[in-house]
Amino acid sequence: MSNSNTPGTTSITPSHGRTPLQTKLSETRSALLNTAWVSLLLLGAGFFAAESHPDTALFLVVGFVFLGLYVFVGTLETTLLRNLVGLRASLVGWVTIIAYFAWVAKSRAIGEINEIFHVDPSLLPMTVIAVTVLQVMSMLFWPVVIISVLLVGIAYWWRQDFAGSNDGIVILLTLIMSVVAQLFFAGLVWGWVESSNQKTATIYRIAHFADFNSSFRCAGLDEAKVRVLFVNPDRSQVITAPKIANVSLYSTAKATWLQPVAIPEEFPQVSCAPQPKRTTPSNEVLTLPQ
Repeated sequence: MSNSNTPGTTSITPSHGRTPLQTKLSETRSALLNTAWVSLLLLGAGFFAAESHPDTALFLVVGFVFLGLYVFVGTLETTLLRNLVGLRASLVGWVTIIAYFAWVAKSRAIGEINEIFHVDPSLLPMTVIAVTVLQVMSMLFWPVVIISVLLVGIAYWWRQDFAGSNDGIVILLTLIMSVVAQLFFAGLVWGWVESSNQKTATIYRIAHFADFNSSFRCAGLDEAKVRVLFVNPDRSQVITAPKIANVSLYSTAKATWLQPVAIPEEFPQVSCAPQPKRTTPSNEVLTLPQ
């Protein structure tokens, strides 16, 4: 029997003679698995630092979540979309999907910011960006979980394609880590941001950190007690907010960003008259210590 391929038939490549495309996909999947291991190390470091350095621990967990999302998208491209990655239509599709999520998320973010501060959200550009990212991640939770389950089924269906390699195990491990990352984010988003009190507290802290000014020169306003947001181009009007005290209300360590904060119902808008500069009278003699 001849082993030569005839037109119209599909050749089955032996496991010891993989095609260049299969080799490339296998290498990409291995790289994604290594990235997943790195994300797992970040998670472990976050748990290790949780008690002594809670803010650092939160940062590490967020890194784990973003790497998990990256691994999920990469696994999606090397399995379900492996024959579509090189098409321009695929690029257009990704751009369209990202634009849709970003548009919806930004609309939600703008509404929530306006509800808290009662000002034009364009005055808080960094807050809009940060809350939009949080909203996008929140919207992606269920799609990631559902698609991951589908990908496990597809990997099993294509199990013959993985004969002689560890690609099937790699795909399974990367998907498990992707789902775990999304579950951690769900704990942060749904148990933290999505709860009404903590969501507003998070937005309030982001605004204080990114858009409000801690250093200013407005007569009658104490930098030690308030932060201000300039609301007009000539910087003559500001809205004020009490400075957030860095005091932990918990007996155990808790990240600053996860702590609740009292949010004012109103943010007064006042004039910002420049403070007069203190001058030394010409007849005043300054004496230096001996």
